[in-house]
Amino acid sequence: MKGYIENLIYGKDVFVGVDLHRRHWHVTVRTESEEVFSGSIRGEWEALRDVLVRFKGRARVKVVYEAGYFGFWLYDRLVEWGCECVVTPPSLLPQESGNRVKTDKRDSGKLAFMLGKEMLKEVWVPSKQERYHRQVARRRRQLIGDRVRTQNRIKSDLRFHGVPFPEIQGKWSRAFIENLHRIRFGDRFMQQSFGRLLEQFEFLSKLIDEQTRLLKELSQTELYEERVRILQSAPGIGVISAMEILLELQDVARFRRSCELAAYVGLTPSQHSSGDRVRMGRISRVGKGSVRSTLVESAWVLVRKDEAMREKYETLKARCGAKRAIVAVARIFLLRLRRMLLDNQPYALGLIG
Repeated sequence: MKGYIENLIYGKDVFVGVDLHRRHWHVTVRTESEEVFSGSIRGEWEALRDVLVRFKGRARVKVVYEAGYFGFWLYDRLVEWGCECVVTPPSLLPQESGNRVKTDKRDSGKLAFMLGKEMLKEVWVPSKQERYHRQVARRRRQLIGDRVRTQNRIKSDLRFHGVPFPEIQGKWSRAFIENLHRIRFGDRFMQQSFGRLLEQFEFLSKLIDEQTRLLKELSQTELYEERVRILQSAPGIGVISAMEILLELQDVARFRRSCELAAYVGLTPSQHSSGDRVRMGRISRVGKGSVRSTLVESAWVLVRKDEAMREKYETLKARCGAKRAIVAVARIFLLRLRRMLLDNQPYALGLIG
């Protein structure tokens, strides 16, 4: 049997689909026309390597798994080991109409089959360094989200117990927090429980400040300093927003056309077409939500400081409303930022394209 498999795969392309789970992975190995292995293994790189070593050297091995929880470390191991690897987005996997059977074996088999037929999309895999640096901005956003949730719990506690809460816009000041510490409930247990919330808020604020300093320190390294300077020349772009854009997009030259970048960020209109009827809908919202929100926030500043963009915004606003208009401006802004980075040129006021 072993000799039969060796003759079957020798000199051919072998396609490996891996369905990943925390404890076990299901692996399917097939040629373009025939399945040669299918089985469950421990959820470890060493176990997968023991399967692949049977084929390495006898065939050209190409592996695919779905992007998600397991990140890209397995991609790194596979490439370092010497085989080709594809990480495919689950949302873009071709679906079989009417198929209601879903098992790990079928999923890994489908991945291997589609890989052999070149039916799979690939996600861009950043380098280890790019992933590590990107996490600096993402951790800051996560901490801000945690602090917002803590703020909402504080408001909820006060309203639930009938304590008036002043309407306040923007960041909570040091004086405002001190006033919250002075609130008394008349019960020791409630007082200490509420105090824990305030301590959590202050601790998260401290962590956010430290993470912001770390992000600014990263912006001053040789890898980012020049590009941050170029982006900061645009109205509405500061150090933090420049780094969030750079860390999520990295080298914009990998997008051959501007529309590819817009689609990657999720600023491309959805489309519903049938026959002669074509209807353009809301933006797809697929892709980098953090970059999208940063661009929209910056676009509000842009339309105040750049007269040409202000006129563009007002024209679009009259036709489709303020929200859609500012999103359209954000898309134009994104493409301008791409061109600035490619040409190594600062922002120029008064231009649209």
